[in-house]
Amino acid sequence: MLGVHRQGVSSGRRTDLDLIGQFRVIHPQNLPMVTPQEGASPADQVLLMPASKWISTCVAGLLWLVAGGSALTLRAEDSQWVDSTSTGIFQIRAEYSLSDGDSQKLVEQINQLQTDVQQMLNLEPTRQPVEISLFRSKSSYQSHLSKRVPEGVNRPALFVQGTDMGRVYVYKRWGFDTDLRHESTHAVLHNALPYVPMWLDEGLAEYFEVSASKRSSGNPHLTSLRRSIFFGWRPNLAKLEAAEDLSDMGASEYREAWAWAHFMLHGPPEVRQVLADYLYDIQSGDPAGLLKDRLEAALPHTDVRMIEHIRTWK
Repeated sequence: MLGVHRQGVSSGRRTDLDLIGQFRVIHPQNLPMVTPQEGASPADQVLLMPASKWISTCVAGLLWLVAGGSALTLRAEDSQWVDSTSTGIFQIRAEYSLSDGDSQKLVEQINQLQTDVQQMLNLEPTRQPVEISLFRSKSSYQSHLSKRVPEGVNRPALFVQGTDMGRVYVYKRWGFDTDLRHESTHAVLHNALPYVPMWLDEGLAEYFEVSASKRSSGNPHLTSLRRSIFFGWRPNLAKLEAAEDLSDMGASEYREAWAWAHFMLHGPPEVRQVLADYLYDIQSGDPAGLLKDRLEAALPHTDVRMIEHIRTWK
């Protein structure tokens, strides 16, 4: 996956309110009262105003500058987005127009993706929205993320689950529609479930990242895995379930995660029911345990059956 999953994202940036903390607060009662001399000019009257009023004026000015600076920042950020639209749980904003045919088609695909993921996995969505930010270039994408999710700047796409909403970040490049479908799958899963085991999260995202017509038989993983099976490849679900960090997931782990997802979505009724029950327990807040144990209990020699499923799938 090209995404990062964590709660309570914080960019660590200094806020405007932090600036106020840099000023020493002086109480007006500790300052002398300055009385203007008789016949002083209006300018002198301002310069010689009572200390308490002087402090109040300075504080008001400081707050005005802070508020003005914040407003300018917000206006500059708002001006970054050229177009926006909504579909399903997704609130989409883009640095370019979404009125062209390709963009409209992609928006429709994302809407259908949400429906497909929820229906195929029998998930109930929440009302929490998901924000999708589409960038016109890699440099614009990296500039935006450097202030918000700096650890993700070198990824071509990113999903972040915040406490308020999920956020997807993608920039235009060849194949970026695949990136968008992948990260949006993560968003739909985390929108409906309190947590998703990392390997399963990635396996399902790999399954749904291709266009709908290619999910069943057109994923590049299918040909690659058949070749590996011919040369003696064997799955290791226990290793996948032990993975704790994305660094534990290489290309072969992503491919195997996809294989298990495909097997549980298109395989024997027993394994399809295992996946349905597993996700239901997660959504209900019940202990889900290890999927390997459930699969073995429902269908002994699951590894062999999965290999046969992939090898003979049409």
